Amino acid sequence: MDAVNSQRKETYILIPAYKPDHLMIELLTSLKNEGFDIVVVNDGSGEEYQSVFEEAKNYALILNQDRNRGKGAALRYGFSYINLNPNGHKYVITCDCDGQHAIKDIVRIDDRLHETNNVVLGCRKFDKSVPKRSRNGNFMSRLCRTLVTKDYVGDDQCGLRGFPINLLYNLVSLQGDHYEYEMNVICTLQIKKIRIEELPIETIYLDGNKSSHFRPNLDTFRIQRTIWINALVPLVCAFLSIGMLLVLTTAFPKLVVYASFLISYVFYFEVSMGLTALMWPTRKMGRRVLIEGAYSTIKTLLVGGLFVVFYKFCHLWPALAYTIALVLVFLCNFPLAYIAWKIKMKKIRKKEESSHHEQ
Repeated sequence: MDAVNSQRKETYILIPAYKPDHLMIELLTSLKNEGFDIVVVNDGSGEEYQSVFEEAKNYALILNQDRNRGKGAALRYGFSYINLNPNGHKYVITCDCDGQHAIKDIVRIDDRLHETNNVVLGCRKFDKSVPKRSRNGNFMSRLCRTLVTKDYVGDDQCGLRGFPINLLYNLVSLQGDHYEYEMNVICTLQIKKIRIEELPIETIYLDGNKSSHFRPNLDTFRIQRTIWINALVPLVCAFLSIGMLLVLTTAFPKLVVYASFLISYVFYFEVSMGLTALMWPTRKMGRRVLIEGAYSTIKTLLVGGLFVVFYKFCHLWPALAYTIALVLVFLCNFPLAYIAWKIKMKKIRKKEESSHHEQ
């Protein structure tokens, strides 16, 4: 028991709170009983909620923001404080203040952090018990982000997340004051090829998730805007590549169409990869190039094969055949990434089951 308590003392629990109720006090009480040290960020909740935060001081350190800035700003403020004041802690777990996360799952995230030292994300099961707006929002988020990044995450909006504190310097400078900040965190970790694990957790929605401050239209737009900004470079390169194919086939009619296609695609691939590398420099670029190289080989074969089908057998205009091939291969990002994620999750579950049997 003492070993477990000492392990908990190595982990901060970070809770962004906006207009919390008694559920936060219940959460803090349970977390303190488990032995965690807790940091709560009061995101400008107002004077009428001051009594809740006064009571919360019995269990946690309270950081106050002078006005409501949004969940992302609250998380960034908490990360910044913990990054500057680790005080012997190795990990930080973020969770919501409204009772959506079970204590047993927070403990499991902490155990997993100590086992692997990887980033660990809670992954909810999106069945019919989940409110429709949450199911739809998460599906669109997973779809759009996977199309852009080629990496699938089963639940990229869950607030229950665990991080090694030595990674926080990557997160405190990210933009986004609202829910888009959490998406920026996922994209940044993936782009830097920092290992991410997902742990299945219980799905809890109280009163149809009425306590959530998530605004479906505005916040979904903010989240998707961040994703598509990251897609701008390959999109521009694709347009330039299609334009180059059009110019080559028009200006040099004697040049074989397949040669024009090859020149255009090589231009698209090299410029896109080069600009991405310049935008996101990382010490793990060697590993990234290997992974991207393997994926790009498959992608190149698909683009080439589809171009031949649409140009040779469907008799489409070369530029149109090339455009359709690029679009179809882009849409393949989702199923390919999903299959890879399923394989990874299956391995994680087998590892968990074997460790339970050993215990």
